[in-house]
Amino acid sequence: MKKGLKTIGRLFWFLKNRAENLDMKKDRNMIIHQALALGSIDDVRKVFEVYGEDTTRKEFQKPVKGLYQPAVLELFQYLLKTNVDKSQYIKDIRGKNAS
Repeated sequence: MKKGLKTIGRLFWFLKNRAENLDMKKDRNMIIHQALALGSIDDVRKVFEVYGEDTTRKEFQKPVKGLYQPAVLELFQYLLKTNVDKSQYIKDIRGKNAS
């Protein structure tokens, strides 16, 4: 992983080697969604610095089921000036995908 994003490695607890083997280009969808949905404001800033607003918006529009809390999804729809099908993004209070 590029040095600039090394600080967000903690967001990839589910990977064997955390974020060490992530490819910045190939894995950008996962990197962007993990940072937006679960990261701190510093993580989000770093993603915008590394990928830019256009790439972040394009990747955000590719759904990841059940990752986002409703308020977080609303925030990034507003910031990225886009609308998405919420049922493809939001998890319910039991941690399952919203229907």
